[in-house]
Amino acid sequence: MPDQTEHTDPYMLPRDDSEQYRLNVQHFYLLKHVYDDRYIYDESVALGDNSQVLDAGTGTGAWALGLAKEVPESVQIYGTDISTNNFPSSTPPNVHLTVASTLSLPEDWSNRFDLLHQRYLLAAFLRPQWPTVLSEMHRVLKPGGAIQLIELDLLQPKSRGPAMEEVYQICKTCYDKNGQVFEIASILDSLMEKAGFVDIQVEKKSMPMGKMWGEYGNQGVIIMKNAYKNLKNAMLKVGAIQSEKEYFELLDRVEKEWDEHGVQYQSRIITARKPANVVVN
Repeated sequence: MPDQTEHTDPYMLPRDDSEQYRLNVQHFYLLKHVYDDRYIYDESVALGDNSQVLDAGTGTGAWALGLAKEVPESVQIYGTDISTNNFPSSTPPNVHLTVASTLSLPEDWSNRFDLLHQRYLLAAFLRPQWPTVLSEMHRVLKPGGAIQLIELDLLQPKSRGPAMEEVYQICKTCYDKNGQVFEIASILDSLMEKAGFVDIQVEKKSMPMGKMWGEYGNQGVIIMKNAYKNLKNAMLKVGAIQSEKEYFELLDRVEKEWDEHGVQYQSRIITARKPANVVVN
């Protein structure tokens, strides 16, 4: 299937080997520190024979592939993305990857999915697009279906060393100039309520960065530092940084701060339901 990304694609991260590696490391790190070692965070969600699941913005398909190992083979898992670049080379029979934007999911998917999952797409959607994204998610869920969204809270941690503070300001400038929502993690629950979701629950999860936290702290550095590195082209494009070399030197100083003092970034995991009496035509 061809890559259908357009030149207007606002996604700020690349779709290359380095990002693919980072995303896969990130998956297992988040599974430990955010998901509490379970793919479906809301323990009231039960998938049975012929249930259908959507992983929106699937990227490398890591979450979809992991879930497939935990559920009956009759559960059909769909993963969507606007690019095939990060798709895995093979999938089990019940995992189906397709090119589609969450801004406009297939029309025949209305009221279809028992569970919808999406994570870390804060660099993908512009501010005016988020209500459409949530409306589409609401549309494709079955009445009573569950949604699970995970987002990185870029406003955290509040206590930052000087290098971290500089990167924070650069990143905020980049998001603002590119039209993304820097504070999306803190407002996503209210946007979901406006989109018609109910039973909204928010939990904050800490993510250790730096060698003082051991193996997981080192994994956190790989994930976060390389995410900042992979944002360099977007930052250069909008003038948030002027020199890749100077920016990478700044990130080295950030890593030193993490190693010396330790830091815990924060994710929010947000679960909700589509009302059981709502059917979208």
